[in-house]
Amino acid sequence: MVPLLLGILVGALAISSVSTALPAIRADLHLSDIEGLWLVDVYALSLAATLIVAARIGDAFGRKTIVLIGLAGFAVLNVVGGLATSGLLLIVVRALLGVAEAFVVAGVVATIGAKFHARERVLAYGLWTATFGTGSALGPVLGGILAEGPGWRWLLLGSAPLAVLAGALAIWLVPDSRSSQRPSWDVLSILSSIVALGALVFALHEILAAPASAAVAAVIAVVSLVFFVRRQRRLRDPLIDMSVFRVPGFSPAVIRIIVASGASAASVLLVSLHLQDTRGQSAAEAGIALLPQAVAIALGGVLAPVALRWLSANRLTVLVLLLQAAGLGWLALDPALVALPLVLVGLGFGVGGTLAATALFEVTTEDHAGQVGAIQEVSFALGGGLGIAVFGTIAAVLVTGGFVAAVLTAAAVVTAAALLPLMRGRTAHAEI
Repeated sequence: MVPLLLGILVGALAISSVSTALPAIRADLHLSDIEGLWLVDVYALSLAATLIVAARIGDAFGRKTIVLIGLAGFAVLNVVGGLATSGLLLIVVRALLGVAEAFVVAGVVATIGAKFHARERVLAYGLWTATFGTGSALGPVLGGILAEGPGWRWLLLGSAPLAVLAGALAIWLVPDSRSSQRPSWDVLSILSSIVALGALVFALHEILAAPASAAVAAVIAVVSLVFFVRRQRRLRDPLIDMSVFRVPGFSPAVIRIIVASGASAASVLLVSLHLQDTRGQSAAEAGIALLPQAVAIALGGVLAPVALRWLSANRLTVLVLLLQAAGLGWLALDPALVALPLVLVGLGFGVGGTLAATALFEVTTEDHAGQVGAIQEVSFALGGGLGIAVFGTIAAVLVTGGFVAAVLTAAAVVTAAALLPLMRGRTAHAEI
């Protein structure tokens, strides 16, 4: 598990560290507010868009192989990004880093799904979430300290040795696995999945800033997604077996992952910028202020399997999502101490994300580990990307009250995701 978790740590640091360093990067490379959002967001979005393909490659050629490829790419690209003098180049590098991390994440998640079972799987995903939380904790602090000290470039340059270390340990310790079924390579399925995810995220990202472009992208996303789904249903060996979404509990788990991760990622960015731009705090101070949320994510991942002794997975998930919504609503009051509301936001993601991720594998076999792992990680990455895109854009476009409007919207969305399964259950009971 150590090399696998180290690979997750590298990615978590890459996502979270940019939030507190963003003001310094914007000033150095002369980025606009929207370009700054893309710099933060493009990593998670490219990760989401390429995870399905990465998982398929792992099924065919070995999940250990794609982990090593991803870590090698991560090391090289971080060096290139650390030396970049153009904002556009840095955005492109961040996008490619997302692709590299997609290979790492796809291999890690599929390996856990294939090699661990029952409560061991819950524990493994708890460690996964805890590691992500640790990276999320260290990222903003490191981002703030390095931005004020030797410079934001060391965020990238310092990640390269960590990726090399993870690769060396993976060669030595990680067992290889692959699907026993020979995967097919349907080019139209691959292209339509990438176009659908990319266009969807672009539409949500630009809906307030550029409505016309967002509308065109939304049409492209819907058409591509419909084409992808219909094609998967016709293929004998689909890229993604769409039947899993009809299994009870599968789709709600995906929705909860998207919403919980989106709210968590958005809160990191929104609170970081709010503390620096409105309260005048330094980047390092903002990073330290975000530490409770990340610690809560890590604790949530560890505590999730323990809490299952007293509550069912569904009831526990509803409870922690409501706590996350309460934390977001609390942030809208702009409390002097943001630690307590951030703890609630972090626990919602830590516990809820762990339980939802575990639920996805309960109805699958080892042969489907790559596909289900891809769906899971697309959900996490897409959730984080969409959260930053939607809620970050609300805060950026609304000059007055943008922060409050963004966190309240996030709270409403999380509440709806928590209560939706309960409302559906009551509706079904009434129909009976």
